[in-house]
Amino acid sequence: MLKKIPFFLLLLAIFFCLHGTVENYGFLDMGEVLLIGTVIIICIAVLFFVIFLFKRDIVFASLLTFFISLWYLFFGVIHDWIKSYSIFLAFMQSYTVLVPIIIICTICWAIWLRRKRPVHQKLFVFLNLLFLIFCIWDAVLLIGKYRQTNKELPAYSVSFDAAKVKHKPNVYFLVFDEYAGYKSLKDSFGFANDGLYNFLQQKEFKILPTFSNYDYTAFSMASMLNMNYVDSNYNHQLLTQKDVQNRFGEIRNAQVFSIFRSMGYSLENYSIFDIKGRPALSQSNPLFPIHAVLLTDKIFHNRLFKDIGWQLISGRFKIPFLKKHYLYRTDRYNKKAEDLVIRSSANKSAPKFCYGHFFLPHNPYYRDSTGTYNSPAQMNDVHNKALYVSYLKYSNSVIQNMVTQIVANDANAIIIVMSDHGFYNYDSPGDDDPNNYDNFCLVRFPNKNYPAYKDKWSNVNFFRYLFNAEFGQEMPYLKDSSIYVNE
Repeated sequence: MLKKIPFFLLLLAIFFCLHGTVENYGFLDMGEVLLIGTVIIICIAVLFFVIFLFKRDIVFASLLTFFISLWYLFFGVIHDWIKSYSIFLAFMQSYTVLVPIIIICTICWAIWLRRKRPVHQKLFVFLNLLFLIFCIWDAVLLIGKYRQTNKELPAYSVSFDAAKVKHKPNVYFLVFDEYAGYKSLKDSFGFANDGLYNFLQQKEFKILPTFSNYDYTAFSMASMLNMNYVDSNYNHQLLTQKDVQNRFGEIRNAQVFSIFRSMGYSLENYSIFDIKGRPALSQSNPLFPIHAVLLTDKIFHNRLFKDIGWQLISGRFKIPFLKKHYLYRTDRYNKKAEDLVIRSSANKSAPKFCYGHFFLPHNPYYRDSTGTYNSPAQMNDVHNKALYVSYLKYSNSVIQNMVTQIVANDANAIIIVMSDHGFYNYDSPGDDDPNNYDNFCLVRFPNKNYPAYKDKWSNVNFFRYLFNAEFGQEMPYLKDSSIYVNE
């Protein structure tokens, strides 16, 4: 059977899913993996039958299908390997060079197969055994990971005394990604953001002079939601996908969520991050590979679209369907998150912790200050400060609308409006600009009790302050600092 039946076609799909699950353990749902595997198996079967129609030879069709499927599924791995040897293989990084080389190799493989029929059986046995071993090995690794972690990542431990809690108001935690603080907007953009601050102060909000600990969303949110700094076991100058995934795991099991659960709060998650038991609102986003994308982002068409797909949604070769689907997906996410937060405030269930995370005014700069869409070229002009300020003004209108609705529907709630970090697309003096960490934070407590705070403190201490001020705790504050990480 190993000499005659191409089990390796099925095993290739299984290996792709198993190996990806091992690499990304804890960040994929079984349903996602099964769906991806099923689609891959169907596509491989279709390719096999198409080749078989032209060359009615099962052995030849199987081996050619395998070769094409192999490079198609693992194209991103090949491309990344070439880029890691940029000095010697720089000429192959371009798609105009690499893709023709792969096509030529495929043609050569087909010609070689036709001329070397005596080795077909040996290839069958070799590939069947090889991928059987691969699959068994990854299955063993997967079982080991399951037994070791049981899908749990360690979370930081912060002491919390539930007996001291006297009241449990609803909490609305609204995070606006890359929203710059007042000082950096005034100093670097020449824009005084008085309109928003005056509006929020009229709604009885208090300004807290915070700054971010990290200039990168996953790190900033992981430290804020765990009330601790991220472990420094990573290269600050060169993050890996694993580093980012670790932050996602820390957010998923964050102390803040655990504490609110311990007080009997329900969690509502309208963000890009999974919370244990509450999946992310967005299953894909332009910033981080999450969910199924962790498996599929290295497949040829996905890598191709990621690198040069802009031509298909905004260039002269644009395809209207792709433009509508991909170009505006984050804008649709922002609107959906806004609507769900407002709808939550009208729902009288209590107590609840509602987390909304908005890509506002983070690029792409979809709209101008009036809400009118910018051109595709303007949307991704990330260093254009005028476009950023215009989009920030639009973001202000979103904030004002949500705050007005929440206050009207749930007047006794705690409302937090803040950013994870500041604007970081400065041309100078460099990546590690101090303004990267200048963010904003305003809070509205129902009892108007705002204990003393420092003249300047960081996001890592924010929830410590909240629990001390509103939930009767006496948590110590950490030393404030900012840490640069290279995205």
